Amino acid sequence: MVGGTLRDIRAHVSGLSAPTGPYAVVCARTAREPVPLAGERFDSREDAERAADMADEYHSALRRYDPEAPRHHLIVRDAAGPPTPRSNADSDVRMRYTAFCHDVSGAVFEALSETGFRAAESAAMEMYLTLAEVVEDRDDFCLTMLWSAMNELDIGLDAADQRTVVDAAADLLGGTGSEGWTEPTVESAIARTLARLAEASFIGDYDVAACPGGDAWEATFADYALAERTGRLPTLPIAVDLVRRLPDRPVSFTEATPLADRRWRLRVEAVDSSDPSSDDPAGLVSLDATDEGRLNETDYRL
Repeated sequence: MVGGTLRDIRAHVSGLSAPTGPYAVVCARTAREPVPLAGERFDSREDAERAADMADEYHSALRRYDPEAPRHHLIVRDAAGPPTPRSNADSDVRMRYTAFCHDVSGAVFEALSETGFRAAESAAMEMYLTLAEVVEDRDDFCLTMLWSAMNELDIGLDAADQRTVVDAAADLLGGTGSEGWTEPTVESAIARTLARLAEASFIGDYDVAACPGGDAWEATFADYALAERTGRLPTLPIAVDLVRRLPDRPVSFTEATPLADRRWRLRVEAVDSSDPSSDDPAGLVSLDATDEGRLNETDYRL
């Protein structure tokens, strides 16, 4: 399945990398290090160029299922130097949106393969291929792929196994604990995650507020791309990005409230991993909506 192919390509890239190498590979249009090159460094320009070729193969594998998967113009640069200036193409909303979608989807499929949940991986891809036959808007292919993976995690794995997959996907997406991703507090990590989703046009405006009396926060955001009309909030892409920023601070998503004007409120709680009575982090794939707020079919978007 696709996860195994992506995993094999990533293993090749990882074999070329060196933790303190002076070279990195970035997209010339966005100045970002796309998956599977995020956080990777290389000892020589030749190794970096070979890794760039493997990254092209990675995205070609995704394009077998979604022809709209982004094509990155990859270049080698000095990792210690300033970021490559962004071109006007970085303002392409569609590219940022589809790139984020495919990065998360690819990481989740890789994680399912890596952690041994092959049945869930196969079921997710079968569901995607079935849904892709009836999707009218080609821009929705990437969203359908992500939704299919989320759905199979939701129905086929318990909370502990879901956490295993999310942890693995977070590490694959950019390296949990890597410099530049780790945040000092849960609140700052939530804010950075929401900013990342907003940059990718996956959400609209957003806000983060600490809840009184404990380690809990409320994230409020509008126009969530993956919101359902069923009153359930898919949380997987939020969880994957947030977990990579908090390698030592497990969190749970405990409450999802639909609000007016296409908005959601999501409660995030810190989990005390040193307490043996603490439950596994939950809600990392999806949450049932609470009764508060107004469920209105016109307020949500698939």
